[in-house]
Amino acid sequence: MLPHSAGRCNNVRPMTKLVVHVADHAHAVGEYGNTLIQVWRGAPTPEGSAEVNRWAEALTSRAPNQETCSLWVVEPSSSPPDAGTRANLARFGKEIAPRMAMAVVVAEGGGFRSALVRSVGVALTRLIPHTAAFRFTNDVAAAIALLRPHLADPVNGGEALQKAVFELRSKIGQAIAS
Repeated sequence: MLPHSAGRCNNVRPMTKLVVHVADHAHAVGEYGNTLIQVWRGAPTPEGSAEVNRWAEALTSRAPNQETCSLWVVEPSSSPPDAGTRANLARFGKEIAPRMAMAVVVAEGGGFRSALVRSVGVALTRLIPHTAAFRFTNDVAAAIALLRPHLADPVNGGEALQKAVFELRSKIGQAIAS
């Protein structure tokens, strides 16, 4: 068992609520505590993925000692990334994720759909040198179980993060920019 301080984010002040950075018809990006959350429902775009990288850079700059996490949720309706988006995802994997405690990608939809998301992720993480802890799951609950030791509040943070993901999903379709 890890001590309560292991993997915790000591430099990032835990937030008591979800901070939504951006939401549109295709995706939403927010922060909860030391975790960057992104949910993709529509087609991922180079602009949207570059924006995710900017928010991830900002989060990791506030906590430089691998005290942050990333949770990506790829819903079944999200299409595969184009070349520009793949380049931004590769940058995330090579330059940003190594500064995080863990990055988890949730490939919702099961079967072939889940395999497609995993194959893109595995290809990006295998072809590009990186030291990041990338994991892939099929549901948010499994992702949160992986992230739990690294959350700012490892005891109660999992349930709160689950609620934050639910709230962030509800923002897709709204025009929010910060």
